[in-house]
Amino acid sequence: MDYDFTFVVSGVDVDDQAAVDALQEKCDALLARAGGVDLLMITGSGDTAVEAAVTAVSAARGAVPQLQVCRLDRDLVGVHEIAERTGRSRQNVSQWIAGARKAQGERFPAPEGTVGRSQAWLWSEVNRWLSAHELDDGATYPTREEMAEIDVALANSVSVTLNFTWAKTPGFQSGREKVIRDLRSKHIPGFMGFLSELDRTTGEDGAHVLVVADPEEPASGVMERVSGIGHDVVLITATDQFTAMVLSTSPPPRPTEIVFVPQEATVGDWLCLVQSNPQASFSLAGTAEDEDEAPTIQRRLAIAA
Repeated sequence: MDYDFTFVVSGVDVDDQAAVDALQEKCDALLARAGGVDLLMITGSGDTAVEAAVTAVSAARGAVPQLQVCRLDRDLVGVHEIAERTGRSRQNVSQWIAGARKAQGERFPAPEGTVGRSQAWLWSEVNRWLSAHELDDGATYPTREEMAEIDVALANSVSVTLNFTWAKTPGFQSGREKVIRDLRSKHIPGFMGFLSELDRTTGEDGAHVLVVADPEEPASGVMERVSGIGHDVVLITATDQFTAMVLSTSPPPRPTEIVFVPQEATVGDWLCLVQSNPQASFSLAGTAEDEDEAPTIQRRLAIAA
């Protein structure tokens, strides 16, 4: 499903023509300025509004890395703005609010608050009410509860820009995509809090690098992919539970036990070894003539949900 979002942003503005063009060309997004605030208007797709928001923000940050997304704009409207957006008179709108018109259906939404002496409403709630009368603008917006969840995700993260990558082993794409869907639909707030504690898992563009793995795919391909990135990464997968794990290829600060992962092991098998040997380093068996020289991977931090 497509959702429309308006985010309050910083780092770029409408005078930055390169940023404006990049967002338009790569994300079909619009930078604007209203009331002294810089805004990003963008559409995101996902099974939930939270997933769609993360997808949209990730795309925007990918197009313009210096863009900082602060929070959702609530788009408050008064009687005058509602009348303008629906093409009706202010008197009509006042009658809707009072329940004198179209009273046979659901009551008009409660106001969000008062600005000066005038009441103001969330446009998303007004638009939802209007849809029952075929007067809406045709867009889908997050609910009040979804807005709060999206703001939590933004507040708890240094960046919601995620680079998804995977091993080149064919045949496991559907399993990897399911892991991403589960992350976006069920675990974003907690996962963003997890990311906010990390400082060595981002690439040159400032995006956290996530290696996505189907638990049934060969561990060898995933280990080789992690070893080739050059900095810490976050491995995400799902066995009996969703798991996110920071992996490092940097030499450990002190000598550690090296556990060799069999060539035929799956990612799930490897995670079992990690759980049984949390302080160990891991190397793929048979990858070097001198096993002491084989590259190793260490777990730095992990969460499960």
